[in-house]
Amino acid sequence: MRTQFKRLWTDNSKFFLAACLLFVGGAALGFLQAHALEQMVNSLLGQLKEVIDRIQANGGGVFATFWAIFSNNVTSSLMMMAMGLFFAFFPVFGLIANGVLLGFIFAKYSAFGVSPWLVFAAGILPHGILELPAVLFAAGVGIRLGMLSFRSVGSLIQPGKWERVKNDWYDTLKQFPMVVLTVIGLLFVAAIVESSITPLILREVLGDQLQQMKLIK
Repeated sequence: MRTQFKRLWTDNSKFFLAACLLFVGGAALGFLQAHALEQMVNSLLGQLKEVIDRIQANGGGVFATFWAIFSNNVTSSLMMMAMGLFFAFFPVFGLIANGVLLGFIFAKYSAFGVSPWLVFAAGILPHGILELPAVLFAAGVGIRLGMLSFRSVGSLIQPGKWERVKNDWYDTLKQFPMVVLTVIGLLFVAAIVESSITPLILREVLGDQLQQMKLIK
């Protein structure tokens, strides 16, 4: 099992790094261009509001919060993986869009006089230490599938490369079940932390400022 995980990381590490760079780039864009991107971000916040509404509709307790977060993150991550087949468009767009959303939120807190680093440490890091690597790894696998799609099209022009591409498809799809289980496992634990521990830390650190901000109308 340890050897399998090592191979999984070795084969996907460069795609994971690409996913990290896209996400961080999106976050920098969202932070530096918050005003210009406000209309775009409002649509993303609308999707976040749907998750909040679902939590409230199910009673608003810890379990309802956990399930809404967990199911949403798993669905998004698996979609980024599977839809990567379409030349990596979906994972690339998803990474940039989510990065922009995070950067925008940090910019709004900063304008309100709250340190973005404090928001990150209190509101993201407790669960994000598991959630972000899981989502980024899933997106990285989606990018890997997208690159294989490009290479498959290229092999139609250069048939001599098809054998190598075919072997890479085999290796990637063989790892897919382990990727799915690993991502779901990490997101499961992260959702427990996010639904039960992160809110306590946020209230303790930021207090009434959370209510005053009202980023989501």
